[in-house]
Amino acid sequence: MPLCVFYTNVPDKDVPENFETDLAKIIAEVLSKPLEKVVVNVLPNQRMVAGGSSEPNCWMNLWSINVFDKERNPGYAAKLYPFITETLGIKSEKICLLFHAIEAYQKAMPS
Repeated sequence: MPLCVFYTNVPDKDVPENFETDLAKIIAEVLSKPLEKVVVNVLPNQRMVAGGSSEPNCWMNLWSINVFDKERNPGYAAKLYPFITETLGIKSEKICLLFHAIEAYQKAMPS
């Protein structure tokens, strides 16, 4: 179950209405996970500075099971960066993606 929290200083009015849905679809595709299992939380209007500047920027935490490692992570980033830059107008050098590998036991499931 991929879990995503996306922080940005882009104003909410400038974030497309379907951004979280489209981001969930891309995450599902990139990680080869079912869309039904992807959770995305988008937090616009954040007070953020990247590289000493408050121009549009973002950082994204993405947790998932059995998909992250140093060999595959660059490929994931290569597919996520264009979506973010094209959709929100954030320069690639102002995007920070953090991939967190988790184990199945770390996510609670109903019995």
